Amino acid sequence: MNDLPPGDVAATLASNVLGVLGDDLVGLYLYGSAVSGGFDPGVSDIDLVAVTATDVGALDLAALDRMHGHFLGRFPEWSDRLEIVYVGRETLRTFRTSRGGLAVISPGEPFHVREELAAEWLQNWYLVRETGVCLHGAEAAAVVPPIAWPEYVAATVRYADEVRNRSRVDAGPRDIAYAILTMCRAFRTVRTHAQSSKQEGVAWARDRIPEWAWLIDAAIECRLSRGTVGFKDEPSRAAAERFIAQLGDEVPRAASQFDNPVSRS
Repeated sequence: MNDLPPGDVAATLASNVLGVLGDDLVGLYLYGSAVSGGFDPGVSDIDLVAVTATDVGALDLAALDRMHGHFLGRFPEWSDRLEIVYVGRETLRTFRTSRGGLAVISPGEPFHVREELAAEWLQNWYLVRETGVCLHGAEAAAVVPPIAWPEYVAATVRYADEVRNRSRVDAGPRDIAYAILTMCRAFRTVRTHAQSSKQEGVAWARDRIPEWAWLIDAAIECRLSRGTVGFKDEPSRAAAERFIAQLGDEVPRAASQFDNPVSRS
C-alpha cells in the first residue's frame, strides 16, 4: 500500500471540497496526527473540519457525497481513513447550545447528517482552534470560539466514559484496540494537563501501569495491522474489558485530583 503523504491528501481534499462548496466554504482545517505528530502511514486517518457559511442542511450534500466517492475511487487506500466534519458557521459559533446538524464522513460510517448537540464535538473544536492548520479561508481562531482547558479536560473525561460503556460484545479487534488506546490517551491528558497523541498516551500509560504493558502492546500491534492481529480470543478480550474498566475509573478520579493546569510527568 503506497499512501500519498498526508499533506498531499489534505491538499487534494481541500481542492475537491472547495470545488463543491465554492463561496459556501468559510474555512477548512487539518488537525490530528497529520499535524501534531504520530501519523502512522497506512493506518492513521486524515482529520478535517469544514466550516460552511450556511447550515449543512442547505448544502448540496449529494454533491459532497459524490466527491468523497470519487476521491476514494482514485485513492482506495484511504477508504475507512477519512474523518471530515462539515459544520455551519453559526452552529459552530454557538456550539455549546446549538443543535444544528453536522455532516460527517468517518471511519466505519458513510457520509451522513448527524442531528446532535455540537457540544459533543468539543474536543475536535478545541484541537482545530489550538493546533489546526488552515487549508482554506479564515484562520481557525476567527471561527471557533475560545475553549478553556478545563472544558477540554471535562470533555475528555466524558468521552472516556462513553468509550468505557460501549458494548463490545460483537466488536471487532480494531474497535477493542481503539478503546484501549483512547483510554491511555485520556489518562495521560487528565494526569499531565497536556494534549496527547496516541503514541504519547500509550508510552506514558505503559510506563505507569507496567502490569498492563502486554495488553497495550497488543493494542498497538492490532492497530498497526488494521485489526488482522490480536483480540480474537476470549481471554485477551476479557483482559481488554478489565483494563478499560480500570482506566474508566481512574480517568475521572485523576481529573478531579489534578485540577491545577500545570504539566506533570
